[in-house]
Amino acid sequence: MLRSETTRQFAGFSLIGLVNTGIHLAVVTSLVEWARLHPALANGLAFVCANVFSFFANSRWTFRSAASLSRYLRFVTVSLAGLAIAMAASALGAALHWHYLAGVLLSFALLPVLSFAANKYWTWKTPD
Repeated sequence: MLRSETTRQFAGFSLIGLVNTGIHLAVVTSLVEWARLHPALANGLAFVCANVFSFFANSRWTFRSAASLSRYLRFVTVSLAGLAIAMAASALGAALHWHYLAGVLLSFALLPVLSFAANKYWTWKTPD
């Protein structure tokens, strides 16, 4: 059975997202435990490292397009919108008196599909 191009892209995007999460965790824990950086600073630096990896990996393997500054700026915009959605999902869960992990799980359910769609149809669709 042949998979559509969108299915292939979503699978690649998801796999890169899992690797990206591992990179983020490795960087933040290394910076806190070994370099003794403040956790907030370490988390910010880990975000940058993981975000740059994710951009180049998705450019190369998921969307098979050239990396560019304008495309990266769109990618960062989508990433920051994802952060806002994650925070909103957590706030919604708190307002509804759910366990805090319910809000996190809500963002886990929403973000992969929304981020993929925004990146496919804006970040990598828009010409440079």
